[in-house]
Amino acid sequence: MVGASVVNAELTLHCLNKHPSCNDIPSSLQNRSAIYGIGIPADLGIAYLTYCLKRKHNHMWYVPAAVVAGVNLFFGYRAYHWTQQ
Repeated sequence: MVGASVVNAELTLHCLNKHPSCNDIPSSLQNRSAIYGIGIPADLGIAYLTYCLKRKHNHMWYVPAAVVAGVNLFFGYRAYHWTQQ
């Protein structure tokens, strides 16, 4: 999950350097410190939620992390696609 977040952040930043309007993130989040400042705490929160679900023996404990990783990979792919145009 954290790896997917880093891939998304770096591809988004690379895309923003080539095409300032390439992504649909707000203009206040278009720098490295803002993206990581929100992304890393969000990943930690999801990791804690996953831990709590697993500790309670919930059979769906992996879903929050999988969804976040999938969304990050999707947006990372979109940013990569924009840089190829």
